[in-house]
Amino acid sequence: MQKATTTGGDRLVLRSRLDELQRLATWVEAVANHAALSAEQAFALQLCLEEAVANIVMYGGAADDAAISVEVSQAGGDLTVLIEDSARAFDPTQVPPREKPVSLDKARVGALGVHLMRHYSSQMRYERRNGRNCLILTFNRPEAPNDELGR
Repeated sequence: MQKATTTGGDRLVLRSRLDELQRLATWVEAVANHAALSAEQAFALQLCLEEAVANIVMYGGAADDAAISVEVSQAGGDLTVLIEDSARAFDPTQVPPREKPVSLDKARVGALGVHLMRHYSSQMRYERRNGRNCLILTFNRPEAPNDELGR
């Protein structure tokens, strides 16, 4: 079995197992603190990464010891996350937008992961590289408020 490792503070390698979500949550909290994210930004990051990794584990079809790599980078104040896995090809950007139910009776339970990732990230891109899924999520950080009250 491949050992799950952390290679530096900006990259985490997980195994394709649901019990790894706790390690992911702890790591994301540290990333959010280091990047000085607001509570709302930290929530968005946490939600999107947990949804993406849980979907890979539950529906990707990879072996339990298959690696899922999560890498974070910052540029120009924005946070970009690359989630890479060797599960079967799946492009979440091609999932149609979820339609609003006309009534509670018609509402579907579940299947909200991709919708939530679209809502909480600023941009979602997908590439298939060397037989691996590469999901790129960008989180735009709002400009810092002007300390001089607009002067």
